[in-house]
Amino acid sequence: MFEQFKTGNPIWVYYVDIDSGANLIVPQLLRGRIGEEYLVDKKKFPNYNFVKAEGALRGAFDMTQRSIKLFYRKQSWGEVQDIDMYLALDAPTVICDTVAGMPVGQPLPQGITIKAFQRVATKDGEFWYEIGSDQWIKYKKMHVVDNPFGNKEKIPSRLANQLTVLRLNNVKATIDYIPGKSVDVYDAPYGNPVDKVADGQAVTLIGKLSDNDQLTWYEIGPEQYVSGNYVKIDEEE
Repeated sequence: MFEQFKTGNPIWVYYVDIDSGANLIVPQLLRGRIGEEYLVDKKKFPNYNFVKAEGALRGAFDMTQRSIKLFYRKQSWGEVQDIDMYLALDAPTVICDTVAGMPVGQPLPQGITIKAFQRVATKDGEFWYEIGSDQWIKYKKMHVVDNPFGNKEKIPSRLANQLTVLRLNNVKATIDYIPGKSVDVYDAPYGNPVDKVADGQAVTLIGKLSDNDQLTWYEIGPEQYVSGNYVKIDEEE
């Protein structure tokens, strides 16, 4: 008889950039009694368009465990495509933190070949390529080439060969990403995704690769690397 006064399971609501996976605001927590109705606010964000939602935006609280995600895309982005492409750089190339974003680290040197994972065609006719987590280059003074390393040999890109390698003594760390999501694990820096590791999972760092301490990858196992953007070190020896 007191069921109507019992609190239902809370509902987490996420507002997410569909392309980067980043939260646009802090996740919202909805609470209410069993049977009480809820309505998720389809918020508007400057320079973003709503794309889709996963989960019912209207309903009633019960004892079901659930989360609701609303996905948005930057207004300037047109076509977004996952790719497996190699780019040969004909000139030094600036790396940006996002499409048409801010420069990060040192420019990539002329003459190297790098692998791209995603391509964005902006509405003003530009093409941008993702070459790593939060690392984008604009298609300018470069050209597409066939896989220069062959399909059978597992050889890291020339960019990875230029990174400084530091061996670590089993440093304890934690993956710091988005609650409920996972980051990719690669077989080499700028290599191929081979696994995933969840947010909040403990990892052991056995190596660190960095380019002037700007672009960082951590080795967490044999042929297993994660971006340093999503690693929180607990302690270093």
